[in-house]
Amino acid sequence: MPIFFKKEKNLKLYIYYSLIFCLAAVFVYGTYFLTGHSLIWRLDGAQQHLPLLQTYRKFLIYRFQHPFSPLQQWTWKMGLGSDLYQIFAYYTIGDIFNYLILLFPANKIVAAYQFLIILRLYCAGLAFCFFANHFKLHRPAILGGTLVYIFNAFLLYSNVAQPFFTLPFIIFPLLLLAIEKVLQGGACWPLILMFSWMLFNNFYFAYILGIGSFIFLCLRYCFNYRKKISVGKTLFKLAYSSVISLLVTAVVWLPEVIAVQNSTRGNGPFANGLKLYPLYYYIALPSQLINGGNRDFYFWSALGFASFAFFAIVFIFSHARHYPVIVSSLLLGGIFLLLPAAGASLNGFLSPSNRWTLMLCLPIALSVAITIEQVTRITPKVLKLFSWSLIFYSTWLAGSYYFQNNERLFIPLIFLFLSYFLLVAAVHHKIPIRLTKLIFVGAILLNVVANAVYFEAPYNGGYSNEMLPSGGFQKLVKKRYAGLDQNLTGKGYRVSTISQNYYLGNGVHMYNAVPSKLNSISSYYSLQNKYLGNWAESLGINQYEANIPLGQVDDRSILNNFLGVKYLFVKKNQTNSQKVPAGYQLDRVSNQIPDANQSNQLSNQTERYTTKNAFPLIYWQNKVFSAKVYQQLSATQKEQALVKGVQTTKSYGLRSARVTPKKQQTIKYQLISSRGNLLDSHKITKFDSAETYRLILDPTQSLKNVELHVEISDLKYQQLKLSQQLKLEEIHQQTAADEGLLSNNNQLEYYRYLRYHILQGTPDNSFKLTVSSSLSDESLFQPQQDQLSFYKTVTGGVLNLGYFENNLPKTLSLNLSKLGYYHFKLKIVAVEINHSYSKQVQQLQKQRLQDLKFKTNQVTGKITTSKNGILTSSIPYSTGWTAKVDGKPVKVLKTNQAFVGLYLRAGNHHVILDYHTPGLKFAARLSGISFVLLLTISLFKFIWKKRFFQNNN
Repeated sequence: MPIFFKKEKNLKLYIYYSLIFCLAAVFVYGTYFLTGHSLIWRLDGAQQHLPLLQTYRKFLIYRFQHPFSPLQQWTWKMGLGSDLYQIFAYYTIGDIFNYLILLFPANKIVAAYQFLIILRLYCAGLAFCFFANHFKLHRPAILGGTLVYIFNAFLLYSNVAQPFFTLPFIIFPLLLLAIEKVLQGGACWPLILMFSWMLFNNFYFAYILGIGSFIFLCLRYCFNYRKKISVGKTLFKLAYSSVISLLVTAVVWLPEVIAVQNSTRGNGPFANGLKLYPLYYYIALPSQLINGGNRDFYFWSALGFASFAFFAIVFIFSHARHYPVIVSSLLLGGIFLLLPAAGASLNGFLSPSNRWTLMLCLPIALSVAITIEQVTRITPKVLKLFSWSLIFYSTWLAGSYYFQNNERLFIPLIFLFLSYFLLVAAVHHKIPIRLTKLIFVGAILLNVVANAVYFEAPYNGGYSNEMLPSGGFQKLVKKRYAGLDQNLTGKGYRVSTISQNYYLGNGVHMYNAVPSKLNSISSYYSLQNKYLGNWAESLGINQYEANIPLGQVDDRSILNNFLGVKYLFVKKNQTNSQKVPAGYQLDRVSNQIPDANQSNQLSNQTERYTTKNAFPLIYWQNKVFSAKVYQQLSATQKEQALVKGVQTTKSYGLRSARVTPKKQQTIKYQLISSRGNLLDSHKITKFDSAETYRLILDPTQSLKNVELHVEISDLKYQQLKLSQQLKLEEIHQQTAADEGLLSNNNQLEYYRYLRYHILQGTPDNSFKLTVSSSLSDESLFQPQQDQLSFYKTVTGGVLNLGYFENNLPKTLSLNLSKLGYYHFKLKIVAVEINHSYSKQVQQLQKQRLQDLKFKTNQVTGKITTSKNGILTSSIPYSTGWTAKVDGKPVKVLKTNQAFVGLYLRAGNHHVILDYHTPGLKFAARLSGISFVLLLTISLFKFIWKKRFFQNNN
């Protein structure tokens, strides 16, 4: 299909689009507002995008007011401390819509954030209109395609959840037009502009769109330009545009790439270990095409187009000779959707996340536009093909309903058959020709509006239930700590909460604490320091996730102290409210919000605990653990080692530290099944879903002031085959004694089990191992392979069951979530945390870096030491740190696996730690020189052309 670049004004197209968008937006976004919700998603929206937008606005205003001041590249507000520039580069710098925030006052940022969500989607539609206007398509056809392009399940979800996901929908069609212009022998400056925007926007999406652009280029060349263009000249233009764009935008993407390489994201296995997707994925995939009200994005295969898209695809394939590029792209997309390796490759060789399906929206929307354009010329032969395709597709959907029972398909099915009857009427001329296209556009508009309302309405688990209520974000920021943070400054120490405890309502947990004047140890971002991740895994922190590496460090006392947690905030009457680490004393309590039924156990109240055992941010140690010795320690011993010395790769002639054996005791136990059997954890066969287990502790070991750890290692799980699962569940049902004589319906139960296991992906390697005490329920959780970015391979960890001042519990309960074969080593350790531990911490506090001062990207202080030693810290290590001692540069060490340290000789010292984003200085110079070079070349071309025309005239 030819693409034209003749200059034609089509103002009416954009006016009509604007009117239709406003009409659709009333329903798409009005559903949220009408039901008292905002457009702020409780996860990424409330804990990443909006807080970062607020932070970025302050950053920009400060830059304008102080243009010659140092550029802030490090922040203490994001977890233990993070590279601010790298996070901005990933989330905010490249999103050009974020700069409009400067037009709004500070007290209107929340409203502005929501306005920009709508504006981005509107601009995505404008981009498609502009793209489609380069084809031989009339206004109704373009408008129909535009509705499909922007109102699909992908954008209904991500436009609100992660607003910057909308930008690729704007960039991609413009990028393809720029490539097409080069293929047609035109200027390459539009391609330079679009490549630069793509790279500037976000490196992750640049990777995806770059692959999509290359595929388009190859297809377009093979089918349209193979014998028509000068290959050498065209390749030169493409290479020139690519290189110039890479150089000019290096200041953004290069630090971002370095951040990705040094992040926790690369720790998982390729494609999460999948060779094929689970059976339920393949069963559900065809229905995903038209299921616009669906939010079950299996492996992010988010399609959900208006139902007419099904017939548009059939029509395009029936005319494959006329539309080879569209057909080929849809075929490739279909193949990619079937293979986890393809999804992982298009996701940066990580998890099999099919976010790349955002690119499929363009050929499908274009197919819709073409079909509407040709609808009055559809032949009876093609109509017959529509009929058979509908029968086959409906049969598949009916069969899949046997497993999914998905009522969300009802609306798409209604519009699927409505589209078919309209096509029949159009072919048999039952509709006036001049109204035919408008009727199809109207049907698509009704379809996408119905999908959106069903997708969002707060009934049957609608998406609006996941949005903060109107005014909720302001309330969250103002009352996050229930007023208990009012007299705190946040400098020189950190705060935290209790794991699984600090629930704020509406599904909001404390993953992030930005914006706040306090420094929390938890952070939730896509790019996390890989050294922190390695440290967390080494110490068996069971909360570790790639996007949230520390969490609340499972409330382990020494870890909280080491990280400088001075204050803990605890929600009374919520989970783990009694699991307060050792040494933390109740400091203040908020006003109680009584339960409506006057139940004290359900009242809402926040408690603040404080400790005197928090380690200094930077302190001196004169004993070291070698890497070899440190590696041989257990996870609990590594935690204790933080008090005794510092782990380094080089000893520097310092004394070796050691962990005192008497500070921890191994507790003997017996593992007994609820069936009365004595078991060995090295081989547990669970064939009964009702079977539970108990750990009976040795009653002769009466200990006080200990933290109880359950260390689990060499953890392996072998799942049962689907047939085995079904057989065991059937036996369990038949032998259940409390169901009554006539309760068993074997046929129904078989169907229920079959459906459940297929939808769960059985057999799969996920499981949950939970150990419970009177203070806490703690788990090791092996995620399913469809958890994408949160997938990890779990082979062990430490479960902290709490600090027991008096006697230890007599028993612990153990629960294994699934049937199958389990193997693990289990060790119960009591860690003594008493007065002698406090004295050790007090000694470290005396060895702190004195006169600590914080400046932009800098920490300074003074210290006097009588011996050589290591200045260590809980500042996350990065190659961006440099140091000076007494004015002389010194090497920055990586201590305790993940933190900044320095070797110091005995004496009085003035220490300066400076931070510079890795690669930023080089990238900035590269971009600056390249930009000047590009301007020079452009100016030279302009002058040369002007003289050329003057000479010819």
